[in-house]
Amino acid sequence: MTQVPTEILDWFRALFRECNERITEKLSLNPNLPEESLDLTWIEFLSHYSSPVAVSSNWIAKIETHYLGGLRHFYRWEVADIGLLLFIRRQGAVATSKVALLQSKRLYPSNAHVAEEGSVDYEIGFARLADSEGLARSIALEAEFRFSAECRYGALAAGSDQITAIAEYEKRNNHPIYYQFYNPWSIRHVQRVPVLSHDRPTGELELGVRISPATAVHAILAKEQTGYRPKLADLSKVANHTSTLGWALENFVADEFLACREGAQFESIREARIQNLFYRRSGPIAAAIAITVEEVAPGGEQPLSAAVHDR
Repeated sequence: MTQVPTEILDWFRALFRECNERITEKLSLNPNLPEESLDLTWIEFLSHYSSPVAVSSNWIAKIETHYLGGLRHFYRWEVADIGLLLFIRRQGAVATSKVALLQSKRLYPSNAHVAEEGSVDYEIGFARLADSEGLARSIALEAEFRFSAECRYGALAAGSDQITAIAEYEKRNNHPIYYQFYNPWSIRHVQRVPVLSHDRPTGELELGVRISPATAVHAILAKEQTGYRPKLADLSKVANHTSTLGWALENFVADEFLACREGAQFESIREARIQNLFYRRSGPIAAAIAITVEEVAPGGEQPLSAAVHDR
């Protein structure tokens, strides 16, 4: 397994920390928005880094994004919302290839009111913006959204078809799947609407996006009755990692995925399981992100500046 230098890990940790803050700020200020909107923020933020970046004197990095859109592919479910690919290049060839799959779930406020998207939204399309029922309601109605450790992930339920599909997909394809939990800025967050301003929440990011292995989350849910929807507090019971409430997004990407402790390695992008996952419109994900890091040998035929310019 090819090792990634510390300066690369530090750069990606800082980048995904900013991504985490951007996503969490959006959720905190818009507490009832649909989960899919947060996935789009992921893609939009990282799309700014499609040009190769000279991270150090002999290492460059590039991030490519591709949004496929939402469909129900694997037993009518997407087993993952975001697929992460990692390629580490050395001496002109790919030395390491890895994949990690993230299934997004957002925390619901205490009043459980979230504007979920369903199949009807895709069928109606743009006309949904001019829905007569929606226009009949005043946008001036006041509401208060509260979050705490007792709030639940409303779209995740014990014994559901989606959990069965995820477990079966992992077993069939040897691809670990992780839950990506979208949370507000802090454990005890309150947001009133209409908002007075769109300012970022104050203080250090306390909660935000957290990652936990699907197998560990499913083990917790297996002890509950069918239909049980886990609380934020339940994540503290997740085994197999040391981070409270799961890895922060930036720590998962830099310290687990890029450091080759999490995710699954594969030999070639031409493998059937990789082709079916990332290169078919009916693949079981909604968006793909490819991270490439490359070592450029000092004193080689192609200087770093030329390598960056030509890519």
